[in-house]
Amino acid sequence: MSVVAGVPVKQFGVAKRRLASVLPAAVRSDLGRTLAQRTLEIVDAAGSTPFVLAADPVVAAWGAGLGYPVVETPPGLDRAAAVAAQMAGTTHRWVVVHADLPLLQPADLAPLLTGPGWAIAPSRDGGTNVIAGTGPFRFRYGPGSFVRHLAAAVAHGPTTVVVSQGLAIDLDTPADLDAAVTHPLGRWLSPYLGSRE
Repeated sequence: MSVVAGVPVKQFGVAKRRLASVLPAAVRSDLGRTLAQRTLEIVDAAGSTPFVLAADPVVAAWGAGLGYPVVETPPGLDRAAAVAAQMAGTTHRWVVVHADLPLLQPADLAPLLTGPGWAIAPSRDGGTNVIAGTGPFRFRYGPGSFVRHLAAAVAHGPTTVVVSQGLAIDLDTPADLDAAVTHPLGRWLSPYLGSRE
């Protein structure tokens, strides 16, 4: 196990709440599952076995049903990410990849999985979509988390900021959905637009 790749997956019934103005609840739940499965497959294709970080038993059963290792975590993104770092110990590299990156490709993850040093991929709104390192780390997700995580990573050692559309565009708001679906790599989202309320 050279890299612990943790993918936190939220409870599907409450996933994508900020898309509630444009997508019905059942469609948002399905989109959450599809996005998460796609992310797991891409992490796998990038050369690292992903671990489903699940605080919800339904999500845990779903991940196990897909054949991926599942690690039960306390609620909250900070705590889930900390579990991935703890699993890696002090010698193995860890990476935490958000499960809602609709344009993500294996090549986007290469500099984060291979290192060396610390690496962070910001979201376009100043959050943190992917972060990687070695050893303990204090995660502080939430609005503006990129600045906090960057400062903490730099304090640990050399840090690379990795920027690409696949890493920067997450799927939280209707504007995100519009931005993603107009990109060639986001055309797979087109059927969801037909479900708009």
